Amino acid sequence: MVSKRKTFTVYRVFIHCKIIKRYNHKGKGELTMKSEFKLIRRLKWEEVFLFWYLNEGENPSWQKLAMERGFASWAEWRLCGYADRFDCMNADWGLYQIDKPAEVIAGMYGGPFRTWIEKYYGGEVTKKFVELAEMSEIVAIPTIQAMKNNFPDSKVITVLTVGGKNFVIEGMHRSCALALMNHEGRELDKPLILAIGKSKLEFLPTVGRNTA
Repeated sequence: MVSKRKTFTVYRVFIHCKIIKRYNHKGKGELTMKSEFKLIRRLKWEEVFLFWYLNEGENPSWQKLAMERGFASWAEWRLCGYADRFDCMNADWGLYQIDKPAEVIAGMYGGPFRTWIEKYYGGEVTKKFVELAEMSEIVAIPTIQAMKNNFPDSKVITVLTVGGKNFVIEGMHRSCALALMNHEGRELDKPLILAIGKSKLEFLPTVGRNTA
């Protein structure tokens, strides 16, 4: 289990970090990324985790799932079960803008989550979103269809670059919605913000469910 001090530090960041107001501030320093990724500024891991919290942390369904997985809180679940195992705190993070989100995200890979491996990856560790967009099981998910037709573009998608591949570790349903748009020959009519970390890992471990 995560220490009380660590959990307190994360929530202190939630209270004091004013991330949203800083989206449009240009930062110095560069990560080695392709030209379609425009660096806004560098990020600390605590800021990245705040994005994650803003997307999930106050949602009763996610809080309930964390308890069912054996964790005391959403933060403890995501830190111990996912972030620690992905070594997120040691990645080199940056906040990026992409101008063709549907096209770019379709070329990325889904994170190695057990539920996705069993339901949608056919037992493989990952699949590209362009492949997932061709699956009837993905197309049939109501949440993905709703996002495809009314995309929540204010939310940040979190990505880890490992071994030259970009893996979405938070924002799977949003990424599938974008991949479906790309499959239909459509593009999001506005830029999208990503938090991208260059990982020191050689591969991402499989996570989910029994990682308590």
